[in-house]
Amino acid sequence: MLTYVREKKALFPCDLFGSHLATSELFISDPSHVYRPAKRYFAEIMMPFRNLIVKHLERLATFDIELIAPSHGPLHTDPRPIMDMYRQWVSGPLANKVVVPYVSMHGSTQVMVDRLTGALAQKGVQVVPHKLSGGDTGRLAMELVDAATLILGTPTVLAGAHPQAAYAAILANALRPRIMFASIIGSFGWGGKTVEQLLSLVPNLKVEVLEPVILKGLPSEEALAAVDNLAALVVEKHRGAGLM
Repeated sequence: MLTYVREKKALFPCDLFGSHLATSELFISDPSHVYRPAKRYFAEIMMPFRNLIVKHLERLATFDIELIAPSHGPLHTDPRPIMDMYRQWVSGPLANKVVVPYVSMHGSTQVMVDRLTGALAQKGVQVVPHKLSGGDTGRLAMELVDAATLILGTPTVLAGAHPQAAYAAILANALRPRIMFASIIGSFGWGGKTVEQLLSLVPNLKVEVLEPVILKGLPSEEALAAVDNLAALVVEKHRGAGLM
């Protein structure tokens, strides 16, 4: 719920325009200081409501606002920076970026992730590998805000995805980022339904699924050619989408 006090030209937007920022300053003195805390707040809490935010921004453009006082974080005496940030996050161009959350038990999936990130970086794609074991899921959420592609890396455990990989899939499904493409890489020993399981966990992601790469055991140089092919396909898709 948003409240506008006409006499004060003040907007009280509750969660909208909030930030994970604790400071002794009541008012934002430098908008750059609030960028990452506000992006994290948006990623973790507001991103699923992106379509509603677009409508709110359109309506708020008709109001004379001199103060934004969210329920979380400092107050904005200049509404333009935070509103511009939100416009970028909800409807701005996506970045030429691939986010790779992954978990590796015995090193096989790690080898694949290293090969993929290296191949993409060499082709001019920004790559953000995110190790799920001990990683900060809030940072993962932030990276998903403007990423074009999500590639999940997982070993096969008891015929399915590693629980941490399943968690990452469920998180992405709940946050509903604007990603355009998705895929899965990983390893197995005795087969399983890792790909089918993970895809079933992300019905909210309206993406083009690129052919997953699941290799048996520690991948050989010959087997890693499939990872190189996936990297080349990602580049092709990003170019086709005007991201490169």
